[in-house]
Amino acid sequence: MARAKAVSFINYKGGVGKTTTTYHIGCCLAQHHGKKVLLVDIDPQTNLTFLCAPVEKWEDAKKRSGTIASMYQRFLAKKAIDTKRVIWRTPIGIPGGRLPNLDLIPCDVDLLGEDLGGGGLSGTFEGLEGLRQMQHQASLWLRERLFLEKALREVEDNYDYVLIDCPPNIYLMTQNALVASKWYVITAIPDHLSTIGLSILQKKVGRIGDLTGKAQRLAGEAKSRPKVAELGGVIFVKIRIGGSMVTTMHSNMMDRIRSAPMFKGFCFPTYTTELIGYGEAAENSRPVWMHGSANARRAASRHEYERITEEFLRRF
Repeated sequence: MARAKAVSFINYKGGVGKTTTTYHIGCCLAQHHGKKVLLVDIDPQTNLTFLCAPVEKWEDAKKRSGTIASMYQRFLAKKAIDTKRVIWRTPIGIPGGRLPNLDLIPCDVDLLGEDLGGGGLSGTFEGLEGLRQMQHQASLWLRERLFLEKALREVEDNYDYVLIDCPPNIYLMTQNALVASKWYVITAIPDHLSTIGLSILQKKVGRIGDLTGKAQRLAGEAKSRPKVAELGGVIFVKIRIGGSMVTTMHSNMMDRIRSAPMFKGFCFPTYTTELIGYGEAAENSRPVWMHGSANARRAASRHEYERITEEFLRRF
């Protein structure tokens, strides 16, 4: 099997459907397309983990095998990360058994204290000793951002896709995800702040890429280190429907973002709508098409995430 395709789902705002989208694309890839999928939860809120399984099951798994936080502690201590030990096999329960082909690296609120900005690349250095100090600083800066890349390298041959659910910021753990990924996907609600917010987000990711390249050159590791992820797509979520039509405000904003030069061709044609059924399915740790409530059936009948996943496969 070839190396897994790693994709990060990011936004520096919360409540924009990032975790729900990561979860449903992962479930759809595994269940409907037979892909081997590894979900990676690096958001200390642990929402993706709790979409996969109830809190009690997570507590048992944490005691037994650890979480992304314990992996990170081993990395800081320069011990073996031992990624395979932490992977939670088929955590999602479905009628008649477990959802096949989908595994999880669970998160933990303990990671919260580690998700900091990290040190910068700055200072005045003179002479040969100054050069050595600059190279050392660059190496340390890089190492802080290589934890996830190193962890996933241990298991990437076992999966088709690795989907990383990032915290609502661009701090250290999200920077790790961007270094570990080939692409990143932004989920966005098309409100009046979206165009500005998306542009700022893309510029910040570009800045992280510039700093990473600078650190690699200073440390003399430019050829041996991965590049920062490229924009792979924008997925609109929680679109408001009036009757059977998308509201004018959301429709106009989606058109504006789709036509913006920096996002032209990146916006997925399918979006998700603001429906109660998604929340009801989430409360029961199941994808919406496998939850039996009337609201979930109504949401599932629109096949929104199935079509989004088909577009995801075409792109990646």
